Amino acid sequence: MINTREGNTDTKDNSVISFDILPYISLSRQPNTKQSRELVSFIVGLLIRHRNSNPKRRKVGPKATERLQRQAGAVIAGLCYGCIQRSHKPVQAPKAFEAAFWKRTSNLVGNEAFWSIIADLEALGLVEVIKRHCLKGNDGSFIRRPLAIVPTSLFQSLALKYGCSRRETVANDWAVCPSPKGHPKDTIEVSPFRLLTFGHWPIGLDHQRGRIRNTAAPLDAQTALKDNPAWDTAIEEKLSFIERLNAAVLGADIQGCIPSPLYMRQGPNLWLGGRIYTKGPDTFQTITKEERKHITINGEPVAEVDIQAASLSIALRWFSRFPDISPSVVIPPLRADPYQFKELSKFPRDAVKHWVTVSLLRGKLLTTHWPDDTPPTIRDTVRCSDVRKAVLNVYPCLGQIGLNVIPCRSDVLNALPIGSSEAQKDRLIGWAFGQFLINLECSIIQGALDKLLAEGIVALPLHDGLIVPQSAVEATKEAISATQEEPSCPLPQPLYLAVSMPLSNT
Repeated sequence: MINTREGNTDTKDNSVISFDILPYISLSRQPNTKQSRELVSFIVGLLIRHRNSNPKRRKVGPKATERLQRQAGAVIAGLCYGCIQRSHKPVQAPKAFEAAFWKRTSNLVGNEAFWSIIADLEALGLVEVIKRHCLKGNDGSFIRRPLAIVPTSLFQSLALKYGCSRRETVANDWAVCPSPKGHPKDTIEVSPFRLLTFGHWPIGLDHQRGRIRNTAAPLDAQTALKDNPAWDTAIEEKLSFIERLNAAVLGADIQGCIPSPLYMRQGPNLWLGGRIYTKGPDTFQTITKEERKHITINGEPVAEVDIQAASLSIALRWFSRFPDISPSVVIPPLRADPYQFKELSKFPRDAVKHWVTVSLLRGKLLTTHWPDDTPPTIRDTVRCSDVRKAVLNVYPCLGQIGLNVIPCRSDVLNALPIGSSEAQKDRLIGWAFGQFLINLECSIIQGALDKLLAEGIVALPLHDGLIVPQSAVEATKEAISATQEEPSCPLPQPLYLAVSMPLSNT
């Protein structure tokens, strides 16, 4: 497929965006503050005048105005919430046939009304619809299908005028609406084999936005099993686990976010990747940390229990297993912040965390340059090379990342094309090590989840932690610690678990 653009654009750098990783537009929100309601009312007024000016369209009466206020409110909220937080980058356009998406939008706006409003906003110069070519039938002709939507500078100026353009307040300006009553949460409308997918080795690497990715479609569990018959037991256990987790989560009364089935994404091998993801906008994984504090599970407020500085903490403990590396391993005391330990306290915590994430999890091994998606507050104030030097001074073992610390190293070498350069080899090693760290993290989180499910406790998985009812905090900490103490867990030293709750409950 060929990504194309139509019409004039005044938005910056959209032509280099990897559209396959864009988040879906949120359609489950409504204006929640005085300024956001005023912005919606103003734009709805523009929409009404635009529609009434067309003699071929039905005039907008009082009932239609009320309905348009709700529908346009959801669209404007989705554009503001999804784009402002990401420096006005596009959001992915929903597809008409994605019934599961439209069922999870709190019934605020349907497919036909959504595209009617988008067409009017485009005519008013408030949004741009980015389209792609798709082949039509056997005659070779092309049609254009919407791919992404982005606010124009006119929309951005209106948001700024009405005070709705600040990242700090965007979640409060546009609140998630309650799930529709009678929503069939206890059903999963996909094959069980699609709940577990396997990725590919990143050969033909995509380096956009500072990430190393393979954009080929993942394999479902059934296809992966045909190619790797020896994985049958592991795949059966993973499918059983993800189905039990879905039954518990979708069967619970969870408020404050939009319900979604859970999917496990494995890497090209059983020891790579394995994180659990939700699908669609406004789920417990995609809303802000502040919004997650308002979630309830079966009527009970929640807390987050997470592994502090998970990727760095797990990497340090993994290195301590190697006799030739362990003398250079420095593990901070349990209550110390690994991102602010010793001389790292001279740098903003977010900068150190971002460098560690990019270097350990994204395949940009010990990078000396900030990637494209680095927040301006970090890029403009801190030199990447300075952070790198400080991190390696405090944790010199990170300089030892190579094939010798990766299990199944033969799989990595076999994945390299013949004639690969040393730079390509280093990138693949960095990527594989990051995916292995993620796998270690997942084994701990999912082991704890399994124990909590056995006790009848509903827990929502984040990448490095769990959202649980506040009454289950201690049980969750014990489950994570017990998982790490199992003989199958390769991390010798305990991990520090941080607990966060709403301020009124701490």
